[in-house]
Amino acid sequence: MNTTLTGLRAALATRIASARAAVRASTVGRPGWSGRTWRVLAWIAYRTWMFIRGLTVWMATHALFTVLVAVVAFGWWGILTLAEVPGDLTTGPVLLALVLLSPGLVHGMWAAITPHGYLVRMHGRKMAASWPKVAAACGIGERQVGGEVIVPKLSKIRYETGATVLRIHTMPGQTLETLYRAAPAITTTYKAHGFSTTTVKPGVLDLGLFTTDRIAPATAASPRLEMATPDGLAVGRTRSGKVARLKVRGTHTLVVGATGAGKGSVLWSVVGGLAPAAHTGLVEFSGLDLKGGIELEMGRALFTRIAYESTDALRVLRELVAIMDRRKEAMRGKSRLHEPTPGDPLHVLVVDELADLMAYSDFETRREADRLMSKLLTQGRALGVIVVSCVQNPRQEAVGQRNLYPTKIALRLDSEIETDMVLGPAMALAPAHTILETDPGTAYLVREDGSPELMRFDYWPDDLIREVALRFAAPRPARAPSGSLPPSDADAVAAWTNAGRRLHAVDAAVPNDNGQSKASDNPTPRQRKPRKPRAPRAPRSPRPAAPAASTEEVSP
Repeated sequence: MNTTLTGLRAALATRIASARAAVRASTVGRPGWSGRTWRVLAWIAYRTWMFIRGLTVWMATHALFTVLVAVVAFGWWGILTLAEVPGDLTTGPVLLALVLLSPGLVHGMWAAITPHGYLVRMHGRKMAASWPKVAAACGIGERQVGGEVIVPKLSKIRYETGATVLRIHTMPGQTLETLYRAAPAITTTYKAHGFSTTTVKPGVLDLGLFTTDRIAPATAASPRLEMATPDGLAVGRTRSGKVARLKVRGTHTLVVGATGAGKGSVLWSVVGGLAPAAHTGLVEFSGLDLKGGIELEMGRALFTRIAYESTDALRVLRELVAIMDRRKEAMRGKSRLHEPTPGDPLHVLVVDELADLMAYSDFETRREADRLMSKLLTQGRALGVIVVSCVQNPRQEAVGQRNLYPTKIALRLDSEIETDMVLGPAMALAPAHTILETDPGTAYLVREDGSPELMRFDYWPDDLIREVALRFAAPRPARAPSGSLPPSDADAVAAWTNAGRRLHAVDAAVPNDNGQSKASDNPTPRQRKPRKPRAPRAPRSPRPAAPAASTEEVSP
């Protein structure tokens, strides 16, 4: 039954949408003067409707006063009529009604002149009027002895693109944690698509209620040098349409998401966004991609160090640890946070699929990688050696050091348990397991202070990655590592090489037109030293004689 009803609703919605499109195409969508005339008429009709709506709303709100005005005006007209007073009998009562109803007329003019602002303000008034009941129903009110319920104060309602923001003040005896726990219930009561929380000051919270169910996707643009700042890198868009920024310097970042959740968008938003700074020497990238370089090879020119195998990965980690140790001596007593310069850059280690190194390698590699990564994560961020790790599996055996990442980015996760593993106490405010599969790149960014923010990272197509890598190549780009070719390609290269050597030897043995071989292609064979004669073997010691068999007969 539900399936049938859903199908009927979908069919009806389709028909309504097609009918609206047809009417629009035949009226305001027509080209030329006829279309302009229809648009002018539609504008006048809409403004007239908004005027009537505003006046009606005001009269309904002040119903008693409106009825009193109507009675007075009608009574005046009736008295003049019964008394048979000569002259105009309607002008006076009408003017009286217009004067008394002038606030309603102003209200209607406001709705006609600025319809969007009027609708927004009316919606805010409706929310403010219903706030006491909503707060009491969501469990953040307090019932007094006399039965009265006191609720937190709603001081202001403002509107942003895609969200309505409520400023709520806690009551005496309450903490912000009480409002955090009630946020999902308030969101559901107001029929919002989601929420975000921002602490304004002690005891004051901004609760953003999302009026849209998703963030529109966007494709990244070519980066610019003035925007390539590691202190606030532009990586995408927030729910309100503002630019989403990610801090890279001074923090480590852990990116967790299921397959297809958009980890590549996060990775290339960081690497591609900082590519101009890497080209000038302010940033130096190192990359680990133990999946054979399937992700990082396309932008290899942006990296100074890169590894596609576990042995090369350990080498890269040791180099970064050595850089970190040298900076300790240089910064001791001078600075507590590294300032990147062209000669002393910010080192950013990008790890694609951390579990391949930390969980799925052999035991010795895992132990050494764990030791080196622990040093980088505990000491590196103040010394200018930053780690950005991407992983699918957030469990302890795959990401045992997840608590050492101050900044966490939770893309779409498979379950509530995984969201709790990644975000911990912030899970209630950032339900990453509710992100839709159709919105790759959408994630909750949880900063060091624990405040989450929903954003969508820009999509980086392959052609843009190649263009950025070619345009902003690192001063010392990494060479192709030993594991850059898959086994099949490596075997093919080896076969071609061996075949070329054998062909070269055959050509050298074939005589030329003069009956002689090419001296340059057939060098003199190396003379082997004669073998030394083998020393004679020592004679084998005779085997001990077997004991003689007993011939003694046993008498019966």
